[in-house]
Formats: sequence, structure tokens, C-alpha cells
Amino acid sequence: SYHLSSIYLADLFLIFDAGHAFSIIGLNKQMLYEYVGNVLVGAKPQDEGQAAPPTTGWIVRGKLTLQRQSDLVMAAALVIDDITLNNSGEKFQQNKEMYPPYKPFKIVLTKDCAISHVVFKEGDPTWSQNFKRAIASILQFQIRSSGAFVVDELGIHGTCRTEYFVSNKTNYISVRKTPELKTCQPYSEAVHNTRSNVPPNTCEFDHQKSVIIGNEAIYGLLPHNETGYFLSMAHAKGTTLIHTFESTGEAQFINSELLLNFLNESAIDNPIDIETSMAAEPSNLQLQPLDPNDPTGGRSPQQQETLILQAGALLDTLAEALETTEFKFSEPYDSTLSDVIKLLSEMDFDSLTKLYREVDIGTSYRQETIRNIFHEIIPRIGTRASVFLTHHLVVTKMTKPQIAVQLLIPMPFHIFELSKELILKCEDFLKIGPDRPDVRQAAILSFATLIHNVYVAGRIDKEEFEAYVQKYFNAYLADRDFDQKMLYLQGLNNLQLGNVADYLEPIVQDPNEHEDLKFQAAWTTLALADRRAERIYEIYWPIFESRNASLELRVAAVTLLLISNPTAARLISIHRIIQSETNPHMINYYRTTVTSISETTYPCYQHLQVILSYQTHSHPKLMLISSRRRLLSYMHRHLPQKPEPRYWVTGNYIFDYRDSKFGIGAMLQVFLVGDPKSDMPVVAFFKFDTEALGKFTGQLALYIKARGLPDTILSQMQQRNSSEPFTFKSIKALLAMLNAPIINSKDLHLEFILQMEGKTVLSYYLNQRMFRQLTYDNILERMQQIIRTDSHINMQTVRWPFMNRYSVPTVLGTSSDVLLQTTVLTSLRGNITEQRSPPVKKHTLEIDARYSSYASVRSRSYNPFLNLDHEINREQGFLIYIPFSSELSLNESGSKCKSYSFSRPQNLTSGLSFKSRAVTKTRGLVTKTAAAPFEEILLPERQNEVVQLFSYSLPDLGVQLGVTTNLNELIKYRGMLLKSEFTENGFSGNMVVSVLMYIFGFTQLSSIHLGHDRNFTMLMYNEKATRIEGNFCTDKVLDTSDLKGKQIGLTLVHTDHTDETHTIDETGRVDALHRWNITLDVQASTKSSWFKVIGQIQRNSKDDEEDWKACTKLTYEPLVFTKRPHTINGNVVFGLATEEGECAENGSTVQFAARAGPSEHARAFLRSDKISLTDTDFCPKEVLKFSPIPTSKYCKRSNFENFTSITQYDMDLKFNNMPAWFELWSNRLDHVVSALSAHKVDSLHMSQEINISMHTPHDYFRLAVEVNGVNWRFHQIPFLYKLDSKFDASHQLTYDSGLKRSCSVINGMINTFDDYLINLADIAVGPECLTLLVADCAPQPQMAAFLTPSNNHGLGSNYGLRVHLGQNYFTLHSRNRTAQTSGESGDNSQVQSEEPVFIYLNQDQIPHDLRQKPYQWPLESSEYDFRVELNEHNILIVECSHLSATIQFDLYNILNVEIYGVYKHQMCGLCSKPLNRMQNYTICELETGTTTPSPTPAPAPAQVPVPLRKSSDVVVVA
Repeated sequence: SYHLSSIYLADLFLIFDAGHAFSIIGLNKQMLYEYVGNVLVGAKPQDEGQAAPPTTGWIVRGKLTLQRQSDLVMAAALVIDDITLNNSGEKFQQNKEMYPPYKPFKIVLTKDCAISHVVFKEGDPTWSQNFKRAIASILQFQIRSSGAFVVDELGIHGTCRTEYFVSNKTNYISVRKTPELKTCQPYSEAVHNTRSNVPPNTCEFDHQKSVIIGNEAIYGLLPHNETGYFLSMAHAKGTTLIHTFESTGEAQFINSELLLNFLNESAIDNPIDIETSMAAEPSNLQLQPLDPNDPTGGRSPQQQETLILQAGALLDTLAEALETTEFKFSEPYDSTLSDVIKLLSEMDFDSLTKLYREVDIGTSYRQETIRNIFHEIIPRIGTRASVFLTHHLVVTKMTKPQIAVQLLIPMPFHIFELSKELILKCEDFLKIGPDRPDVRQAAILSFATLIHNVYVAGRIDKEEFEAYVQKYFNAYLADRDFDQKMLYLQGLNNLQLGNVADYLEPIVQDPNEHEDLKFQAAWTTLALADRRAERIYEIYWPIFESRNASLELRVAAVTLLLISNPTAARLISIHRIIQSETNPHMINYYRTTVTSISETTYPCYQHLQVILSYQTHSHPKLMLISSRRRLLSYMHRHLPQKPEPRYWVTGNYIFDYRDSKFGIGAMLQVFLVGDPKSDMPVVAFFKFDTEALGKFTGQLALYIKARGLPDTILSQMQQRNSSEPFTFKSIKALLAMLNAPIINSKDLHLEFILQMEGKTVLSYYLNQRMFRQLTYDNILERMQQIIRTDSHINMQTVRWPFMNRYSVPTVLGTSSDVLLQTTVLTSLRGNITEQRSPPVKKHTLEIDARYSSYASVRSRSYNPFLNLDHEINREQGFLIYIPFSSELSLNESGSKCKSYSFSRPQNLTSGLSFKSRAVTKTRGLVTKTAAAPFEEILLPERQNEVVQLFSYSLPDLGVQLGVTTNLNELIKYRGMLLKSEFTENGFSGNMVVSVLMYIFGFTQLSSIHLGHDRNFTMLMYNEKATRIEGNFCTDKVLDTSDLKGKQIGLTLVHTDHTDETHTIDETGRVDALHRWNITLDVQASTKSSWFKVIGQIQRNSKDDEEDWKACTKLTYEPLVFTKRPHTINGNVVFGLATEEGECAENGSTVQFAARAGPSEHARAFLRSDKISLTDTDFCPKEVLKFSPIPTSKYCKRSNFENFTSITQYDMDLKFNNMPAWFELWSNRLDHVVSALSAHKVDSLHMSQEINISMHTPHDYFRLAVEVNGVNWRFHQIPFLYKLDSKFDASHQLTYDSGLKRSCSVINGMINTFDDYLINLADIAVGPECLTLLVADCAPQPQMAAFLTPSNNHGLGSNYGLRVHLGQNYFTLHSRNRTAQTSGESGDNSQVQSEEPVFIYLNQDQIPHDLRQKPYQWPLESSEYDFRVELNEHNILIVECSHLSATIQFDLYNILNVEIYGVYKHQMCGLCSKPLNRMQNYTICELETGTTTPSPTPAPAPAQVPVPLRKSSDVVVVA
């Protein structure tokens, strides 16, 4: 209850000056007033000059009698004359259901002339009492003096600061009273109740409210012979403005007025009875809140049985609508779902239970649909009854486990009747046993969220809350399983207040605790970090400084230190430590965090921008000194050097946008932690928030920790293609001699956590043992088994993504409200079947997908006298309907063809409709005995024409496409988008993310902002039934190690029969309306991207006399650096087919040739005498022959991109015998190009040929374009994308993302996978020794590569190569670069190209000349374990298919090893330093064929090599 201060009743006793008080009503006198109440609901036109939507409202007229029965008691009685509806003018006289206002009420005064209380008759309903309170409140005013003054006064909205202005005129006193509604307690802003299903954005401080309310009253006093003055007139006005940012339609309003006019005065001849049958409890002027289950305030309470019947009927209507294909695309406004939600919200527990029993009976398709929708709605309505029903269904096991989880997850986020009773009732959730693990998990997490929400609402005290925190922590300690500990830890995360952090700190500090649980505990502390700055420092600073701590914990520590309101000194200390940091992962995380915070527009991160500054403790003016943004700016400008792009796997990235004009925004945050050994992401945390109207319309977060996942997947794949154990013996023996580590694969550790509104709703854990139990021997076989099983699909989802409801009573005391909401119903129904009639197997798929969204901004006023709702509703409907029916037939007897079919029944319309409108409604049941409800619906006249933008008929498919829109609304919509601030917010340097966020911003703006007469449809329609069927055939005609060839055939037949019974013509074929035949002969190289295509396309139509056919031939030859550019040559011949069905001999012909390659500058440089690309010897020009080019600290991409960039583009087109339409458009193009020429040109003959040439110089800021001799030069094009012939976009993506890693050896300098530089001269021993460059150190190694240095140990010394691949190995001896070749190293000379290149295979040293033929194993097979060959640049290429590794070697002293990043952690050798260090890298081979280890030279005198085993201990088996 609220304490209400007393208010002077100046309408009864007026104080004009000191010592004088005049009674308006004399003792034993009565006054009669006429009252007129008026409520109007409407909307203002969007643009001046346009008509406003129709309004709705009502007027009540009657009499008010006031009697002064004693000094302290006033009696009041009301009479109702009539009620008039605004639009129709229909009048209703009083009836028995209006009787309650006739009950008199008593006003009791104090001796100080203040209202003590008011007393109503017993049984007087709420609506009648509130009307009488409004009458009493309007009479209330004060006069202390002439002029303006401010007092606190009690009224219908509570105690408000009230402004008065008294004007004392001749024989007349005017008083104006204006309450400052913002100061009202308890109903600030005159909003009596606010209900929302989305959390408020507490970080937003300057957001304008959607509802603005203003009240005022004007009083007129005239002279009186006895009392001095009497109240002649009182006029109260109330205005509610609905200024909704999410609507660009009309601004709505609710206006109310209450007018009192004096009629007469007389003596009391018939005292009003205010003594008998009076209520025992007194009341005050503050309006009594309505029961949520009875919004009429007792005027016409809904019977629970009636609610059950209505809800059941609406649910049946929803299910029926999902079965029909008769859609109202012209009016896609379906409020049925929101009506169901409203009805269920008014039901008590017994009624909901009874309704559930009704919908739970039956197994029909429709009953299953009703049940699905009911299960979706119940946890979202948020009433006490719905929570009790959810508890009942879950605890008593009345539903399946998946349904129980479906009920539990959303339940705590929508409850608006929060109470301690709910906690006590739902405490049973903690008792759910392990027999239902999914239900138990969802219940524990949901119960924790419920406790948090009830505590925040003030329904339980701190001690009770902390008792539940203790209970969750005890459960965490008591359980030993990791998944259960993780579950209760997430429960503590959901509690997230009070002393939760006190329980998390010991988990982080416990040295024996699981590292993953410590990280989760630290991550859970993030929400509490700003309130525990000192404790955060004490616990996490040692972790941050420790280089021995895991990367995950260090990242969590620096995050907590940055967001815990640190002092400036502490921030600078963090900055200095990062400056000396050597871990590139930590450096990248710090850089991305500071950069993201400094650029974000997300409201909840704005305080982080100002956290980073000096903390002041004294005078408030010091807060103005040293802006916190300045320190952030300092940190941003002095970031440590950016590490390589592949370290993106550890970072904190924020992509966001905001639009202050339209009040929307979104933020995507990606938090990543990588594995320092593999540089693969291990932890990923995604957070996506959307906001509108000062509310978070969506808060989703996903946490994934996946350690060992690549190893687990690879091991599953290798089990299917495992080799025999002896395959690995020789590599194992060599690695054992070097004491190489055996690097086992990591066990799987998978954590999956899903959060909504910062609270965990799902928490799963999977380890290696669980993974093996979940999977069959072959995961693909399991998936195929699921697909083969016939399945029935019937899924419905209900979403209530946004709902704001404001209760704003009128000055008459009647209820009115503003509702902003969106409801979404999606449905997916159909069947997947498989029919087997050997050898034919037929798959049938029938899917019916529907999406229906209904959004509205509704202003409503309730008329209790007639039990009518008066409302204006700006509604928007979005409807999508996509039916799909297909068949796929497979012949398992070896046929190379698959048949398919797609069909649509007759008169089917599908597509989407997106429309909005304003609707004015008046509806309700005037009397309980009325034959039918009263309903009046008014739609404004549509003033803007709807035009058809696009209409196209596809006769070959039997359908028509059409697009219509409202051009006027489209223009306004375009203007709205152009005025948005999306482009002003910095998204990210990532183009893909920027585009996605930009598109999402426009989508959000389009969906939230309800347009004015929006009208957009995109529909597909077919009048007749249509069926598309055909065959798809593939035949492998060529399969060698170098070339693969396929013949591809596709037929498409269009008929007007939906079944498989067709008319057959005289040729035995289906009598089709249209037929397409497509054949392609494709040849492609397995070693390059070369391909050749010969194709034919033919169309036959029943309506056309002749057939049309096109033939094409296309050849693509990839670029060979300095020899040949990218080349595409081909031709197309089309026209009417010959009688034999061949291509037209005199048809239209198009010949084309396109070329793209580097400039001649690269070829000239390679022919020159220059040796190196830089001023060092570690970037020789021979590296340009590699693809991709090996890089290092001394040989970066910037050193060679000017030579390798594609700068020349040429295309030649020739036309012959082209159709008339081509002549028309080519001539128009000719005129346009000629007009842009700097010289006079008569004709460019573009109807015969088009020659286009584009050349880009080295600076990339100019582009020279030539078209048929007409030249242009474009300057300053900084956004021109650079294409590279050696390091194209795919290479850049794979290397920047860390998907691939490379290790290079250039002139004796090794650049490892981790960019660690090693001088090979410090490692290699002698020419007969093998130096391990890289090897697979897994338990079953696949590959090992050794270098054999030549006798010359100088910088330019050449190497030999020995590569072990499984059970095979080969040796390539070192070669000396001759004078002939060295002088023309960049351009392979004739001598060089003819010189044989021998490799020696296995222990028998069988020679094989790669110049004659590549070598692979197995021999003459399209699938090989490894392959060795020479390319056009004389580069030796070794491919190991098991590891997907590639070795490139120029035969002399440049070598590059390329592997996938997932294998990096298991590699050893020089390329793996410093990750997997070894004591020795070299073994020397003796004449007997055995090997002996040779100690690696000590890098420092103090280091002594570790002795190795003798060669006799290990026998190398070839």
C-alpha cells in the first residue's frame, strides 16, 4: 500500500485570504450539476491535406447531486441520462446493467478541510468506483492567493506536484490546474501499469517515451449570496499522445473530457442514503487497479467457461487456416494469434488445465497442430496460472521431455505476476531426477532465472535470495561429473546478483579445479565486474601477468580488468604489459578489444569508452578533468604492432549500428580464444542484441568451446581409410632415431551454452566417450538412415517478439490502454516418404511452409456504460506461403540417370504479401441478453493507387509472376532509408560483416516501422495444374590421373497433369506442352583449373511450329606466369534447329575470347640480370615461379605484388547473323559509346564486333579503358580491387584465416609455420646427412621430408630432398645451377627444359625421370596416396593426399611446404619450431643403408647435445 498525503478540499472550503473561509455548499443544502463525459480515440493524418482515419468514441450525459449533510460529511449521487456513440450517433438509454453508478457514495472530511476518505456502497464494482473517484477529483481545486503557486495534491493518479494559476476577475474567479504527471506517485507519467515481454534497455538514458500524457482542469466560480462563491463550471481534459518510433504511420491519440455545469441549488428534502450497506473499508481518490483477469472492472467479467469456448474456437480456427491454400494475400492481417494470447491471459489455473485436457485429446492432424500451438503459447503469456500449469505438466510428467523443455525455456522471461509464491511452487524443479536429463537441466536453469527476476522485483529479500545461491553452490560442490558442475555453474550465472561472485572466486583460485570450469567461473563474473574492482584486481591480475597461465584464463583476466572500473594507473600498467607481450594471441585480443570499444555505438558499452581514465575521489568538478575518452584515445593510438592476420582466432570484435532518429539498433559481438599450438579457434562467444523503443527486442548469446573437434573428425574419417600398420614403420623408425615427440590427438571436449537475455537456457557437454556412444561406425550412414525413414512433419512455432502495453486511464476514470506488439506464427507441414520397387527407389517430398506476422499499434478506450471497446489500430501483416512438392527417382541397377518432378495444383497462389493499414473499431456486447455483439469497423479510403511493377509469364513452367506496390509509400520508405544513420556508424573493416549488418539494419527498420498504407506483394500464380518433370544424367567417360571427363544431360518437360499419367505421342514420348533438352560434355584437368565444355540446348513447344537450339563450345586455360594469361575462348551458335535436330547452319553466331594476366613488366624483370626482389639475398626472383609464393620476414607479399598482380584485361566479341532485337540494342550501345568519345566517331560497328581492353598501371589509381578504339582514362580509383595471379583471393583467405600454413626455405633461411627464422647452416651437418625439415609426428605418421645439403655450405648452396610418404620414399639429389640456366633463371631455357630430373624410389633406388612422366602411388590410379611431378615452371610438386600437404621445390635452393592448419600442432621438425622442439634434427646415412643420428651443433657453448641411440638399434625399413 502507498502512503498518501492529505489534500485540501478547496472546492468545498475555499480560502481566499487569511481568516476567511466560504463554503461552496451550505449546511443542509444540495447542488445539482449536469456532467458530460467524452472520450475520443483517433489518429492524425500523416501529411497535411490528407484525410485522417475515422475516429471512435462515446459521450455520457447525466446528473450529479451533492448534499452537505453535516460539517464533515458530503453525500454524492449520480444519474445517467444517455450514452451516444460518436460515429453512428446512436443513443443508448440507461439500463439495468448501468445501475452501479447510481449507488451513492460518501465523502468524509477532516477538521482541516482535507479529504479523509471516500466510502462506497457494498458491491460497487471497480469501474463504477473509479468513475466516482474521477467525479470527486474534478471538483477538487485550491485557492491560496491570486496568481500562480505549486502544491502537492492527491488525485486519480496518486500524489502529484500540481501547478495552479488563479485569475480573480470582476465577479468571476478562474482557476487553472495542471498536474505535473511525471512527479505522480505511484503512477508516474499517469501510466498506471506497464507490461512488457522484452527487457528495458537500462543503458539508454535519453530515449523518448512512446506515450505522452497531459491533464489539466479549468474551474469557473461565480458570486453566491450566502457562501460568497459557488462552482459554476469545471472542465477537466486529458490527452494521451502515442508517439511511436516504430510507426511511420499516423500519430494516435486518446482524448477525454469531463465537464460539470451548475443547474440549481435547493434545500435537502430527500437525504441521500450514505449510511446503510456501505463498504467496511474506506478508499481514497487514487484509481483502483483492475484485475488482470477482468479488464472490464466488474462491468462484464468473462466467465471462465466462455473463455474456454472462445479460446478453443480460435485455436481450431488457427489450425484450420494452416490446412487451406485459400490465402488472403489482399488482406494479410491475421490477429487470431494475438486474440488467443489475450484470452489465455485472462484464464485461471483450472480453466487452463481444462483447456489443456481438451486440446490434448485426439491424434488427428488438426488436433496435433492445436496442441503444438498451445504448447508454444502457454509459457509466453506470463500469468500466475500459466506458470502453475507449466509446473503441473512438467512435475507430473504429463508431457514428453521435449515438450517439457519447450515449456520451461521461455517461461521465466515472460512472467509479469512475479511473487514469492511462484518460487515456492517451482522449487520442485530442483527435485527432477536424472531419468529426464534434458528436463532436469532446463528446470534448474529456468528456476534460477525465476529467482533472479523475483528478487529484482522486490518480492523476496536478500537473505532468501542468498539462501538459493548457497543451494546452487552446494549442488555444484556435491556433484563430481563435469556436465553437472557446468550446469550448476550456469545456474549461478542466471542468479548473477548479490553474493554470487563470492562463490565463483574460490573456483577460479583453486589450483586443483578443472581449467574449463575456472574459465566458465571467470566468464560468469563479467556481469558483476564493475561492482568488484578491488577483488577483480586481487584475483585476476596475477593470472594476467603469469605467462604460465592458460591463454583462456589470461584473456578472461584482461577482460575483467578492463571492465571493472579500473584506475588510470592500472590501465596504463595493462597497456605497458601488453607492449612487452610476446604471445600474438594476447596482443591481437587487446588490440581488437580497445579498437572495438573505441568505435562502438552500442549503448551498454558507452561507459567502457569513459571507464579508461583517471578516477577522482574528491570535488565533483574534478570529474571534468582529463576526459576518460582521452586515455582511451591514447591507448587506441599507441597499440602494439598488429600480428599476422591468422591470429584473428583470439579477439574481441564488435559490429554494431544505431539509428537515433528511428530508435533502433543492433550489435553483434564475437569473442574468440584460439589454441596457441594449432592456432585454431577453441572458444567462441557470439552475442547478438537488437533494440527498439528503449527495449531490447532480442538478446541472444551462444557460447561454444570445441577442443579436439578437428582431431576427432579427422580420426573418424581416417578410420574408414586406415592403412596397414607396416605402412608407417619406416617413418616411425626415422623419427624414433631423432627422439621426435609422438603427438597424440586431443580428446574431444565440447561445451555448448545458449543464452537469452543474459541467462543460460541450454547447457550441453560432450567428451570423447560420449561422442563414441552417440555415433555409429559411420556418421554418414546414420544420417542416411534418418533420411530413408518415412517421416511426417508438423511443426508450428509461436513468437511474441515484442509487446509493450501501457494502461492510461482517462479523466473519467475509465480504462484505456496503448498496445504495441508483434506476433509471429510459423508452420512447416508435410511428408517425406521413400518407396522401393527394385531397382527403382522413389523419394517424395511434400512441404507446406507458412509465415504469418501481425504487428500493431493500438489505442483503446473501454466504455463501461455500454461494455464497448473503442480502438484505432495501425496494423501490419506479413504473409509468406511456399508450397513444395517434388519426387526424385533413383535406379539402383546402375542407371546413370535420376528422374525428378515438381508439381502445383490448379488455381494456386503462393508468395508473400506485406501490407499495413489503419482500422477503427467499436465492438462489444452491450447487454448480456443482446442477440449479437455490437461491431462497427471503419477503414479509411485508400488515396494512393497500387501499381503493378512487374508481371511476367513463364509458359515453360506454367506460372505467372507479379509484383505490386504502393508507389507513394515506396517513395516514403526510400526516403526513410536514406535518412537512416546506418552509413554513419562504422561497422567493420570486414566487408562481408558490414554488408550483412547493413542488410539487417534495413530489415529491422522495415519490420519494426509500420508504414503508412504499405502495400507490397510478390506472388506466383498458376491457373491450370502444372507439372515439371525430367531426367538428370551423368556419365563418367574419362578418368585418368590427369584428366576427368563427364557427359551431363538434363531434360525438362512441362505438362498440365499433376499425376504421373500422361498422354504419349506417336514417338513414345510424353505429350508435353514444353520440353527442354540440355547436354554438356565436360573435360577438366585434375592438376589445374583447365576445362573444356561442349554443350547443346534445345527447346520444343507445342505452340511453336519450329524448334530452337543453341550450341556452344568453351575452353578455359589457366594462367602460366610470364607465359600465358587466363584465357577463355568459345563460340555460341543459336537459331532454329534443322530437321535432323542439329544446330542451325545459318544461325546467329557469337565468338568470344577473353584474357587476363600480369603486365609485361613481370616478364621483363625475370629476363633481366637482377637477382633479388629486395636488397637482401633471401627474396630471389625465382620465388615468383611458385604458387603461392613463399614468404618470410625478408620476402613479403608487398615485395612482389607489383609483378604478380593482374593488370591487363582484354575481351573480343564477334557477331554474325544476329536477330533484330540484338541489332536494335547494339546500335543504341554504339550511339552511347560514340557520344562519350573524345573524338568524332561515325560508327563503332558494335553490331559486328566489340573489343574491350582494360589496363591498370602499377599504382592502381588509374584505369585505361578502350572500347572499339574509343579510349578513356579514369583517375583516383582507390577502391579498385586487386587480383593476383600468384596469391589470389582464395589463397589470401586461406592464409589470413589460418586455414593453411606454409614453411619456406629460401637460400638457406627457414621461415617456420609460426614465422620463426632459422639459418639452415646452423643445423645441417654434411652432404650425406638428412636434416628433418617437417614430419607428421602423429602416432601413425603419414609424411616426413628431409633436406640433404650439398658440399657447398654457402648462402647459395643447393639441397637435395628426401620425402617419406607412407611405405614409400624417394630421393632427389642436389643439383648445381649451370651457367646456362642461371643466366636465364627466370625464363626456363631450352637446355633446362630438356634436362632429365630423376628421383630415386625406395631402398632399391629405382630411377624415375619426372621430365617424362609424373610418378604416383598407386600407379595408374585416379585416387593416389601421393604424386610427384614437374610443372611448367620446372617446380617439383609433391602432393600427399592423406595430409592434404604440398611440397614445392625449385630443384635448387627454394622450397615451400604447405599444410592445413588443423595438422600444424602434430607436425615436428625445423618447420615446427618453436612449437614442437626437438633435441636433434639430423641423421647421417651410412653405406650399409642404415642411418645414424648426428648431433645438432649446439647454438651456444653451454648446450651439450643429447646422445642418441646407435643406428643398430633401429633398422630403417623402406
